[in-house]
Amino acid sequence: MNKLKEYFKSYYVLNDVSGLLFWDNATNLPKKSIESRSEQMSILSNFTDRIFRSEDIQEEIQKAENTKLSEADSMSLKLMKSIILKENAIDPDLKSLLIKKKLTCEHLWREARSKNDSSIIEKGFNDLLDLVHEEASQLAKATNLSPYDSLISKYDMDYDSSKIDQVFLVIEREIIPKYLDIKKIKSPHVYKSNISDSEILNMIKVKLKQLNFDFDRGRIDQSHHPFCGGATNDVRITTRFEDNILESLSALFHETGHGVYEQNRPNQYLYEPLGQSRSLSVHESQSLFFENHIFKSKVYFKIINNIFDNSKDLEKSFLEHYHTVRVNPIRVSSDEFSYPIHVYIRYKIEKEIFKNKIKFKDIKNLWNENYLNNLSINLISETEGVLQDIHWYEGIFGYFPTYALGAMIASQIKFNCPLFDIFLGNPNEENIKNLIIWLNTNIHQKASLYSSDEMLQSISGENLNPKYYLDHLVDRFIQ
Repeated sequence: MNKLKEYFKSYYVLNDVSGLLFWDNATNLPKKSIESRSEQMSILSNFTDRIFRSEDIQEEIQKAENTKLSEADSMSLKLMKSIILKENAIDPDLKSLLIKKKLTCEHLWREARSKNDSSIIEKGFNDLLDLVHEEASQLAKATNLSPYDSLISKYDMDYDSSKIDQVFLVIEREIIPKYLDIKKIKSPHVYKSNISDSEILNMIKVKLKQLNFDFDRGRIDQSHHPFCGGATNDVRITTRFEDNILESLSALFHETGHGVYEQNRPNQYLYEPLGQSRSLSVHESQSLFFENHIFKSKVYFKIINNIFDNSKDLEKSFLEHYHTVRVNPIRVSSDEFSYPIHVYIRYKIEKEIFKNKIKFKDIKNLWNENYLNNLSINLISETEGVLQDIHWYEGIFGYFPTYALGAMIASQIKFNCPLFDIFLGNPNEENIKNLIIWLNTNIHQKASLYSSDEMLQSISGENLNPKYYLDHLVDRFIQ
């Protein structure tokens, strides 16, 4: 196993390098440097790809299969074989072409979004989508999954579309009807801060440090789209400052949840599959736990509001944004009650993309139709419509379901964490610290040692149950 572990360490270190290049692409890259960056990342991808294509690695797998292994090594070997299968399923030339197209398409998306003009991106997106279909086809052939499920498996190995369909019934049958029936705010109050962005960021960093984000192994920067990236022991969080300061703060807490998970994976397995996060759904559960159950709780927000001199104006804005159902076409700015509907719409469209291979114009029409039917929103602006998210323009499909799955997991954790009510009763520094230690112990340190349902079984005694999510939404927005 030692030689296999060396291969995987090289694989994860090269992925770290790619992560830093991607972070730089989103934060600092000069406009005219995109071609050279796409070439760099394409060549780096070729080096990463070669690691698992050698005959030697197949021999090492056979040796390991014929060796008595520890329980941890047996689990790691199983994950290694799955990763190698998926990596080798895709033609190296296609991988290289995909990376170039993704970077080009992403930059076209930025221009199209800023100009509210989808014609700028249409051809580039359709070309990228053709490549993604080929990627899905090759991956499906190797994994014996449907093309769409093969893409989902890149982000979550525990939930395929049939399982997602089952847990998403709560969105279709409970959340959407309640949303359509409930009284909604159209224009929530927006607080105008007179504190500079840099001052706010410096004061919020103190709070994020209390939530166990280690600034000696991480940093915060600004980008077009908030994300958490970087490398092992070099976690890079980004945010963007909006006219509405609440959205900037919410994004910071969200990405900090990702960052704290990354910084607390088990040290002994950092460069093995066993030490990687279980899935993006579990990852999202942590970012959404930090965002929805800590930052958006009324008791914790009082602490944040101290930064703004306990502004009644900001408190009003907070309650109208995060404890009231609103009409909002933007997923990342929506309230928690409507958020899963935004995800559900994207999931439905993705299934249609890979079932019937529809192109950009049909995708846009389907998007607008679903927003009207499921959210009662008549979209006019393309920036608020099909251009609002970056994911598809980076060639990322099968990712969106993880957002709602993560929200469901986060709610199940909240209702079964013995320290959460103590935190709500008194959100002082000690109780916050104890809550985060519990998360570190019961989720972050578990990494890929357990499946999502096994992790939830250990915490709550049952598999993923969307009932907890519905209970949370009803408690916060209806009762």
